[in-house]
Amino acid sequence: MATITKRGSAWRVRVRRRGQTITKTCDTEAEAKAWAEAEETRLVAGATAAQIRKMPSSLSVTELFDRYGREVSPEKGGWRFEVNALRKLGPHFPMAAIEVDGATVAEWRDRRLKQVSAASVNRELALIGSVFTRAIKEWRLPIAANPVHSVMRPKQPRARTRRVSDAERATVIKFLAWDGKAAPKDKRQWIAWSFCLALETMMRQGEILRLTWEHIHLDRKFCHLPKTKNGHPRNVPLSSAAIALFALLKPGNGEARVVPVDAGTFGAYFREALKDAEITDLHFHDTRREALTRAATKLSNVAELARASGHRELRSLMIYYEPDATDLAEKLG
Repeated sequence: MATITKRGSAWRVRVRRRGQTITKTCDTEAEAKAWAEAEETRLVAGATAAQIRKMPSSLSVTELFDRYGREVSPEKGGWRFEVNALRKLGPHFPMAAIEVDGATVAEWRDRRLKQVSAASVNRELALIGSVFTRAIKEWRLPIAANPVHSVMRPKQPRARTRRVSDAERATVIKFLAWDGKAAPKDKRQWIAWSFCLALETMMRQGEILRLTWEHIHLDRKFCHLPKTKNGHPRNVPLSSAAIALFALLKPGNGEARVVPVDAGTFGAYFREALKDAEITDLHFHDTRREALTRAATKLSNVAELARASGHRELRSLMIYYEPDATDLAEKLG
């Protein structure tokens, strides 16, 4: 329970709960009541007085995000993008971490929806929620509840259905100045080679960029991915066309990685080629849908398809599977 007493022009508040006692001096009675209510909630949630004292009010959201970026993000695939996102999100919450509540997050959500898509906001909400979950459960910071759990998520837009035609494939590699017959000689040609490989293997851009020669097994017709987006390793079966792409290269060549291009340059050059070719609404990740949909006509069942693509849930797999209705009608007879 809380005891509030006036001493001169200040208000002294003492909170006692579960054998824990914490005190604070406030300028107004209203401030004292608000502080007491917040601290009682934290004590009920399991925080100790020592933990509350250890977490100063000056611990900002930015500092909390920075810690997550240092300690947690590196365990994930694409962690550099997550760290960058955390750096950009921090300034949106110029306050102490213990002051963030559902209303704060809701106000940010509404402002953010005017700047980016609902899908982007949902991804950022998931990231913010992960930070506060880690802070509460693992770091034992005296935060009463995850503020993200108190807000409604924006309605998720429909999944993309964009596919990649053979004509677009030819146009992309043309504008990246690769003939498709010789080993790539510069970064643009390596991006063209990677684009073709993605269309044959269902691999993500990041997975291709992380490929190393030690994990390429052409004699056994697969390459190994020790680390993927979902955290599970997988073996990627290689079609004859994919093997032919690898056959153009000289294994090793002084590089541990197969594709000697960093992610930032890769994305910039790929978007530049699409703009020059006047191809609209095409993302590199659309190659995964195209490759998966084509593979579905060759593999005998959904289990084989999921094993090849690395999907662990049928619901996620169906997001990428986009067959042509005419093709399905022909199978029906």
